[in-house]
Amino acid sequence: MIIGHSISNGDGVIQVVDETVATLLQRTQKQLVGLSYLAITHPDDLARNRSQVIALQPNGNSAKIRKRYIGGEGDILTLEVQVSRLGSGQTGHLVGTLSTIPTAVDVIDPADMPYRLWQRAKSLLGVMRARDETLGSDLFADHAWTTLLIVYVAEAEGRIASIDMVAGALGMSRATLGRWIRVLQTRSLIEPPHADLDALQLTQTGIDGIERLLATQPAMEVS
Repeated sequence: MIIGHSISNGDGVIQVVDETVATLLQRTQKQLVGLSYLAITHPDDLARNRSQVIALQPNGNSAKIRKRYIGGEGDILTLEVQVSRLGSGQTGHLVGTLSTIPTAVDVIDPADMPYRLWQRAKSLLGVMRARDETLGSDLFADHAWTTLLIVYVAEAEGRIASIDMVAGALGMSRATLGRWIRVLQTRSLIEPPHADLDALQLTQTGIDGIERLLATQPAMEVS
């Protein structure tokens, strides 16, 4: 299950972090901003974590890192972090999506909630694409919802939802998508763009709202 996001500079010093992430790490956002990710990493994971981050190339493939954090109260917290190095320049920024570790039940039981929500989101996108191809996309105008679903699925799969990727999936220009992004930002569903980053991220409000809708059961079964 996605917890939230963090953005660090190229050297790993935290610039922005979601409140949900800070709370889980037993700190405030203010306490985390300005710290290196290494300062809150378990000592036994430091060397491996550092080498994985150093290997990331700007705008290249992301890496899924399972690591232990040291909480502000001294607890050891094991999480998965999907990390990408994005942006201009030689180092760019490090963008992390933090998630809980899947349990054995998560892997074995497809009925588990995170799996079902991801599957339902993928299914909805598939139906909407088939609908547009069959009936014509000009008949439908649910761009805001489709944008949220595309970003949600990308984050759940540990991918970066770049603006170009989302615009391409929607079949619209960057300028048009930009107008929808601004609308979603006014509703606190999408994070404001970070300098030098060409990627979309959901706010915690956005994640919670989407997952609440995806978990909604139909009022009656249709047979």
